[in-house]
Amino acid sequence: MYFKEINIDKGFYLIKSINYSDKKIKLQTKRKDLFIQFHFALERQVCFHIIKGTHKLPVDEQASLMFFNPKNIIPIDAYLAPDTKMLSILFSLDAIHKLFDDFAIDFNFFRPTNKNKKLYAKKTLTANELIILNQIYNRDLKHKLDYIYIKAKILELFTYYFSQNQPVKDTCYNLKDERVVEKIKKAKEILVAHINEPPSIEELSNQVLLPAGILKKGFKELYGEPVYKYILNYKLELGRLLLMSKKYSVKEVSYQMGYSAPTHFVVAFKKKFGITPKKYIQNLRN
Repeated sequence: MYFKEINIDKGFYLIKSINYSDKKIKLQTKRKDLFIQFHFALERQVCFHIIKGTHKLPVDEQASLMFFNPKNIIPIDAYLAPDTKMLSILFSLDAIHKLFDDFAIDFNFFRPTNKNKKLYAKKTLTANELIILNQIYNRDLKHKLDYIYIKAKILELFTYYFSQNQPVKDTCYNLKDERVVEKIKKAKEILVAHINEPPSIEELSNQVLLPAGILKKGFKELYGEPVYKYILNYKLELGRLLLMSKKYSVKEVSYQMGYSAPTHFVVAFKKKFGITPKKYIQNLRN
């Protein structure tokens, strides 16, 4: 299970979570303040338990759940199915108004007359929204400019999310075709299944019956990264989780991840996480 909560600004959080296991896993966090919660199931299904499990709210793959109760603090209590990938965005009332006021954007949803209303909405995500969500999810927050990028992307996301007409973004035309999206998702599954020896673009193209050019462009737009950068980051995240388990040495993890030499894994790991695997393990023990 990978879980990371990121404080973007005061009262404004991102939560990234992935269930890498083959079992359903519980995700539970406590909150001390009132937050408007947006949860996006990017891959597989999530089931939220509300009011100590008396209400169950399943959220299917490529769908979202938004809820807020102005009278009660609602913790996150969810069960992630195997291989589930979810992005959550949490706002305090002050934070969400500040974000939109700074950009002079007025959504009826955020007007003062609605501030005391209970909010609950589920919706299927569009291709535009999925592209932006994956761009947000895959962004490494290492510099101040990355936080500005995230805020801009969230504004762009909500422009689509709350639009009645869902304006079309200037993006890969083929992503409007659900069959193309399904083939790109299938390509991603093949890559993950063969993480140590991923097929070439041409081989992958033949397996999913999609032209290589469309596959490359569509994959980047849908998942926010080119094919091989995506698989590299996936591999390094998986390697980090293996190190976190404290069951394997750096050498063992590097070979499990398909690296020909541990030094190659060390260089890639440090480039992504800013720390060597050995130092990472030492920090876990402290």
